[in-house]
Amino acid sequence: MAGGSVRRYVGQKVNVVRWKPPQTHFGETDTFVAGTWDDVENSVGVWHIPDSEDDPTPVSNLPHQGDVTDIQYVTRDSFMVGSSLGAVSLYRHTTEGQLEVASSWDRVHFFTTGRARCTSLACSGDQIASVGEDGKLVILNPNQRKPVRVLEGVGGCSLYAVLFVRTHEVLMSSMQGHLKLWDLRASQPAKGLLFSPDQVAVCHLAGHPTQQHLVAAGGEDGTLALWDMRNTGHPFTIIAAHSGPICKVQFHPVSPEHLFTCGLDGQLLHWDASASARASHTSYKGAQELPGGSVTVWLSSEVSRGATDTACILQSPLPINSVDVEGTTLIAGSDNEAIYVVHQVLKKRLEDMVY
Repeated sequence: MAGGSVRRYVGQKVNVVRWKPPQTHFGETDTFVAGTWDDVENSVGVWHIPDSEDDPTPVSNLPHQGDVTDIQYVTRDSFMVGSSLGAVSLYRHTTEGQLEVASSWDRVHFFTTGRARCTSLACSGDQIASVGEDGKLVILNPNQRKPVRVLEGVGGCSLYAVLFVRTHEVLMSSMQGHLKLWDLRASQPAKGLLFSPDQVAVCHLAGHPTQQHLVAAGGEDGTLALWDMRNTGHPFTIIAAHSGPICKVQFHPVSPEHLFTCGLDGQLLHWDASASARASHTSYKGAQELPGGSVTVWLSSEVSRGATDTACILQSPLPINSVDVEGTTLIAGSDNEAIYVVHQVLKKRLEDMVY
């Protein structure tokens, strides 16, 4: 299904890639940021994909203390970066297209014996949630120097992923396979969920772009689970996806019947549930939704029976750590010191959009 792909060697292991948000929901972007890990001097860099070229070109690069563990955009021109040294920083795109560090929070995560890794970030407006190996959930505000709130021991062990399900509800996953939904307005977690009785860690969480109650979770055992947060007794379906831990799960932001996963097995997979979709004219953020874009695609009996088209887009000899997609172009970062760009991933689907 994918079109041509490009592999750009960058000389460092790439842990996170993230598209700069387009100006509108159906707009286009040609800029992304990438963060590296496992090097003496790691970095956060801006990359541009010219209209007339397939190969991404570097625009700006800044050194980063520790591994870059996550990147999440707060606004179109600013993003948060997590560090393996327990810090969280706010980066900003300047008007000249360069990068600058706007502010930084040191020791957001730490043990009594030293620093703890920031493992995941999530943003909802001016609320930034950060979780780490110290088991803490820390709420930051880009405009405040001190954390807004620090919740200790919310997971009982290291936390691996965090996701805003609603404005005040945060879903977290732990190394023991537990998912906890926390209402930030309350003092106790709202719900506790169990991903697996075998204590399989949940490595990543992804929310559906329009239906907040649909969450996809990538497991340490390579399984992909789909959760309906309105019925949390057990996952709606569990799919054997990868032969190793899943690093990243990503819904397509405009055509969410397409889902992407990447993992330590070096595979990047494209999950297409559009064949099970029913034509829909439901409103999509003020515009008409793509045919089949309804959340019922992933919560349908067809999907639970495995009726999805699955294709391996990339196969790397080393882990593929991160994937992001906008429009018809997908980007990925790998331990083989490369950034991949795959063009025309969904070209046919997006040409068939109904506005």
